[in-house]
Amino acid sequence: MALLVRALVLVVGAAALGLAVNGARKNGVPLGGFAAPATCDAEESAPSEIEPADAIRLCGHPEIVIADTRPANRFAEGHVAGAIHLPCDAAGSVASEAMHHLENAATIIVYGESTDDARPVAASLRRRLHRRVSLLKGGFAAWNQAGLACASGPCDECKQ
Repeated sequence: MALLVRALVLVVGAAALGLAVNGARKNGVPLGGFAAPATCDAEESAPSEIEPADAIRLCGHPEIVIADTRPANRFAEGHVAGAIHLPCDAAGSVASEAMHHLENAATIIVYGESTDDARPVAASLRRRLHRRVSLLKGGFAAWNQAGLACASGPCDECKQ
């Protein structure tokens, strides 16, 4: 009987230690609740919006990442200079590479063709990464119309 009690104490102690270590780790496994995967039509609380003229002032800061949610062909036709490509339906290596760029971002500015196109991706990023996420007001159309810096060509990270 004493052996059984000792084994039970050992198992309970090891479980408690494991939970404590997991809770203390920065990237520990969340034990709260299950968050369903984001979908492209998810409705969540609205991220803030930023005007293109204000966003241009943030370009080039290492802690700011601009993400384009449009399809690859639209990205190749023209995008905000320095933007990463993170389409709504990103998966596999495209999603992994984009998430790598977001690891050290303090703020992520997301855009699509319009403000509403990028809203689901922005909401999902904010929920998943717990970072400040803003929507580019008016999307790429507003950026382009304002005559701000653009680039063209395929996304290097998008090669699958």
